[in-house]
Amino acid sequence: MTLAARHISHSYGGALVLRDVDMTLRPGRVHALVGANGSGKSTLIKIITGVERPSAGSIELNGRTEHFLSPAHSIAVGVGVVHQHYHLFPDLSVTDNVDGVLGRLHRSRRGTLDRRRAAREVGAELNRLGIDVDPNARVGSLGPAERKLIEIARALTSKPKYLILDEPTASLEPRSARSVIDLLARLRAEGLAICFVSHRLDEIVEIADEVTVLRDGVRRTHLDRPPRNERELIEEIADVVPEQTDLSAPKEVGRASLSLVGFSSIPGGARGDLVVHAGEVVATHGLIGSGAATAVRMVGGAIPLDGRAIRDGKEIHLRTPRDAQRAGIGFLPEDRGAEGVIAQRSVAENIALASLQRYSRFGVLSRRGMRADAERMREQMNIVCASTESAISTLSGGNQQKALIARWLLSDVEVLAIEEPTSGVDVRGRAQIHGLLREFARRGGAVLVSCSEPEEAVEIADRVLVFRHGSVVGDLLRGVVDEHAVAELSTSGAAQPKEER
Repeated sequence: MTLAARHISHSYGGALVLRDVDMTLRPGRVHALVGANGSGKSTLIKIITGVERPSAGSIELNGRTEHFLSPAHSIAVGVGVVHQHYHLFPDLSVTDNVDGVLGRLHRSRRGTLDRRRAAREVGAELNRLGIDVDPNARVGSLGPAERKLIEIARALTSKPKYLILDEPTASLEPRSARSVIDLLARLRAEGLAICFVSHRLDEIVEIADEVTVLRDGVRRTHLDRPPRNERELIEEIADVVPEQTDLSAPKEVGRASLSLVGFSSIPGGARGDLVVHAGEVVATHGLIGSGAATAVRMVGGAIPLDGRAIRDGKEIHLRTPRDAQRAGIGFLPEDRGAEGVIAQRSVAENIALASLQRYSRFGVLSRRGMRADAERMREQMNIVCASTESAISTLSGGNQQKALIARWLLSDVEVLAIEEPTSGVDVRGRAQIHGLLREFARRGGAVLVSCSEPEEAVEIADRVLVFRHGSVVGDLLRGVVDEHAVAELSTSGAAQPKEER
């Protein structure tokens, strides 16, 4: 029972995005599909799931050519899919989301909806899958990992033989992602054929039985075995190796650029202090609800600060993003689509958004000036796009993030507050973004980032602040920090004294 993409090629508007790609899904195996943003992964998934018809090539089921006419057709022949972004109804129950939205409504003999029976059957299926969620719970009350597990459960109600998962752990912190990976292992043991797409290479190394690497629309490599390590994958995906950061000695830093004094990052939590110096990158890390991400949002003005803030020796008020910008602080939210970019606007307009006064004269914007600066930032930061006049929604996640960083660099801010700086970004974009933030700090800027992955916190930061229950339980400097210590502190809560600078 195999599902195979054979010699798939596809074009959009004359631009070839896939060229002669092969990939086969087999029962009881996890086939990882990896590649940089823009490599063709999403297009291949759309073809396998019936969203797109290939320009050339075919899909074969057990050696027989199958023409998927629609997503419903692919589901009917045994293909299930779980998309990266949530497709749930938050105000409905788990049962309604799993059964009702698929038209599997249970009715009593009198023709009324039999909600008890539906909840009973959904609950039994959740128990079988090892998902500990009340079938009557409102989906909006669930955590991110539970919602993703519910989406997987919904995809499984059609009894698929092949399951496609597109970045199922992208928005989850590591401990929550663990539950998704464990479920995939159980489904593999049951004989399901799984296609797993992820930028988290440690997950690929752990779960994959084989790997297909796409680059620029071409199958770069196929490993008919589990990958040996992340480095092997990185070299195939992007022809780069991870930057080796010298951790031998603490970094010299400048003045205290931003201080939070007596602040609390969770309601009723203990109060403490936080300092970011000019010339350093500071990462916050903790489990969901620990206050690590909230501290960064407070600095960016997305949440009113509960405490005092000092910028270069002067007290400031941080209640809105406008307050933060006036104080020389730029904020990049995790949800780029909802809070960061204006999707329908051009790359140039998005980059210029924080500096509009620079281009305004007598109430009229100079679009020539906007385009000139956007082109300069595009070249300086290697933002890949057809044109700065293109809609920013056409860019990959990594290039959108670089455009947002360009927005604030152009506005001459001195502090950057960033949530999940490389969420949904491929390995090449991740290295570029880390380099941009380190360069900003090298020139005297101060950077505060929240990282749900301890590995990224260690990779990017000069100092890592570990949060638990709203308190900083670890302040770890370059030279003593590693991902194991960070992860252990975030879960154990054993308070650590601040290292001497």
